[in-house]
Amino acid sequence: MRLKSVAAAVAVVSLGAAGVAVATHVPQVDPATVPTGFLATHNQVADVPRAPLRRIARVRGGMDVHVQHVRLAPGTDTGWHTHPGPAIVTVVSGALTYEDACKRATYGPAGPAQPGSGFVDAGFGHVHHAIAGPEGADFYVTYLLPHGSPTHVIPTQPPGRCRDEDDDD
Repeated sequence: MRLKSVAAAVAVVSLGAAGVAVATHVPQVDPATVPTGFLATHNQVADVPRAPLRRIARVRGGMDVHVQHVRLAPGTDTGWHTHPGPAIVTVVSGALTYEDACKRATYGPAGPAQPGSGFVDAGFGHVHHAIAGPEGADFYVTYLLPHGSPTHVIPTQPPGRCRDEDDDD
């Protein structure tokens, strides 16, 4: 029951903050230039790691929420990186292949494996990269970061061997 409450709180904060998120390190798009309505709907995220969502919900000082629209040209690689907190990714066009030390999966309406239209990256040092498919990719990322995080993306080296980082109790 507590997990459902945390998930509901994260969803409410994410959606509510989408129009008012302000970062000190990135400019915010003028809300008047973005059409109203849903940016993504009914995009399934099948594997939701519980541990990073519990961890961000317990951070002292609350969290900063950033919502970003990313457009990658065909074959573009994001480079290996991590985030200071979890990131919820919703692929709305094209395909995006997510890879970490343990798995490689393609998401989005054009993804051949179609395990869902999105995923949650655990953040907190979890190293990964993503590669746009042959048609490119458009996706929205909702970053849930500890309040005052100096950045939302931290470039890093490729990960070492696979180890299970998710505590899914």
